[in-house]
Amino acid sequence: MPSRRSSPFASDSAVSRRAVVAALGAATTALSGCSAIADDVSVSGPDDPPKPGVDDLPEPGEHVYGADGEWSSFGCNASNTRTVADGKAPVDGVTERWRAEVSGFTRREPVVSGGRVYQPVGDRLDVYAAADGTKLWSKEQVHEPPLVRGETAYVGVRNRLLALDPKTGEAKWERTFGRNASVKSPSTYGGDWLYVPVDETVHRIDPKTGETDWSRRLFGELLGSPAIFMGHYVALATKAGKLYLLGPDGTGAAEWNLDSTPRVPPTVDADRVYVSCLDGNIYGFLPRNESNGKTDWQVQIGWADGGLAVQKYVYAAGTSGLHAIDPRKGERVWKQDVGDWNLTAPALGRDTLFVGGDKLYAFDPTPGSNPLTPGPAKRFEKSFHGRVGPGPVLDDGTLYVVAQTGESAYHLFALE
Repeated sequence: MPSRRSSPFASDSAVSRRAVVAALGAATTALSGCSAIADDVSVSGPDDPPKPGVDDLPEPGEHVYGADGEWSSFGCNASNTRTVADGKAPVDGVTERWRAEVSGFTRREPVVSGGRVYQPVGDRLDVYAAADGTKLWSKEQVHEPPLVRGETAYVGVRNRLLALDPKTGEAKWERTFGRNASVKSPSTYGGDWLYVPVDETVHRIDPKTGETDWSRRLFGELLGSPAIFMGHYVALATKAGKLYLLGPDGTGAAEWNLDSTPRVPPTVDADRVYVSCLDGNIYGFLPRNESNGKTDWQVQIGWADGGLAVQKYVYAAGTSGLHAIDPRKGERVWKQDVGDWNLTAPALGRDTLFVGGDKLYAFDPTPGSNPLTPGPAKRFEKSFHGRVGPGPVLDDGTLYVVAQTGESAYHLFALE
């Protein structure tokens, strides 16, 4: 973890580009006399996307979201924002590079890093070559996607945390917890420490040796893949309806009681913590409100089990379509019909939002061609036999998504 910084909890009051954009949007709405909420809207067309690529890939230990330019963990980066940082994405349509058959009970999307695709299928992790779909190796008794950093893939296998060689799947080291423990997917910021949820306890682990630096027991069984807030704090949710923010030494920085059970790990940006719950609400929390434990806002969006995406807005997809939420106001900006499949989730890259549902869709989520309609504008869509998701995820300009290809057939696709 980086050295201790000044508290980020006051950052919401700073004048930012996002605040200026929000203010201009509010002014435009007021002058036009129109509602700020739009259902199933579309504008005349999407904006031109930026040129593909970036000058330099980010350094995870210096990026606000801990991004490394790959989709190397649940939620893409340390903050679970589902926003890829390599500047590459297919924006004019896709063609199939390869497909691999998977079970119809596949509930998790893949992780992609180092030229390998890690796909959890039931209680097994299958690993494929990203270039051609060749199956490289498998690991049994794995239920969640791994965290991949450099030349190591970290994965929970029942009561053990394993550090695997990505080339072979062989263990470099393993750490055993209690006999009946359940080890969830770890998180890291910059690769200095692993934050490993095990039952009701989070452990800070040395990624090179598996040794414990500290442990902190919380209330309720922890979800995997905690989010790292501002490169400094660890956001964890529990099945008992608790949300915690811990400092790098394990001390409590904030704690909230949720109105319902969280369905997926939290997502954070530079201002807030977001979590999707069983009651169909997204909840937004300002860490500076930790003293009173109050919810900053909540918005009903249906069940969204694939995770939340954050950029200008908070994006969620699930049983009531695709939603864009203003993170400062907690108001829905627009809603788009994409079906009612709860295991898809938005992925963001190159000013484009990709999402599954009844098809695979690509939208410009914030087109500027018509300021009176906030979006989205469709770039393209692709149909399959049935539902699309888990996924999509985006890495090196390629989309990876599970889709139904027949009455009882499902495949993992690489689309470019």
